[in-house]
Amino acid sequence: MLYKSFLPGPALHEFVRNYTLIHFQFNNHEPIPRKQRSPKPEEKLVFYIQGGIKLSNLKTGCTEKPPVISIFSHQLDPRILQVTPTFFAFIVFFRPGVLHRLIHLPVSEMFDQFCDAELFFGSDISVVREQLAEAAGHASMISIVERFLFSKCRSMKERNPVDDIANYLLADPTGFSLDALADQACLSTKQFYRRFKERIGTSPKLFSRLSRFNHAYRYKIVYPDVPWSSIAQQFQYTDYHHLEKEFKEFAGQTPKEWVDTHMASPERILKLR
Repeated sequence: MLYKSFLPGPALHEFVRNYTLIHFQFNNHEPIPRKQRSPKPEEKLVFYIQGGIKLSNLKTGCTEKPPVISIFSHQLDPRILQVTPTFFAFIVFFRPGVLHRLIHLPVSEMFDQFCDAELFFGSDISVVREQLAEAAGHASMISIVERFLFSKCRSMKERNPVDDIANYLLADPTGFSLDALADQACLSTKQFYRRFKERIGTSPKLFSRLSRFNHAYRYKIVYPDVPWSSIAQQFQYTDYHHLEKEFKEFAGQTPKEWVDTHMASPERILKLR
């Protein structure tokens, strides 16, 4: 079993944040732990090589099954993820702005959704999935995906300053200022807001909030003994109550409840993370 991330090769570093391979195997007669997926500022291409998932939206109550090769945009609503007993997936996490450059559509139209990747990449991408299923190992799988991505990325337009700013916010969202970011992009505030939403999929402010929320809870996972009040201060929330309010809005839980839920996820139960 496996839950591991790999960095892209130098030729694709501009386009890909990382590749993540997930392989779970559960007994058909035992209950499979579910995972709560908190909102995330991420766009990704997912190959479901074996098995698949069901996603239940906690706000709408709807349950959906993504296609075997899916494109996901930023997730806003919390969801419950249920995997099949045998589950193997290869995930490509794109850098901000890359999905827009690949599909040539406003990413805001896909916000909080997923779609069939064949709609944009044609049958070639199904061949990639078949090759992944027959690959000899992880290195071979990465090579297969990188050949496909390089063929798509080399013909893309140059990245926009808005994309660079989104990458900056993903890495450090604590210094958010709409006016300052618009000046950095040499755009008016209205122009920057419109282009950011078109290319990145959400407003600059919401993207920054989602990024800071993710930084905060990931820090807690790595440093579980650090109190939430200190984490709130480190990531420039007004106070703990401000952080708690963000958790309740995004995850529907208090910070402590979120940690308890996360520790019951499949990868934690299987001691893969």
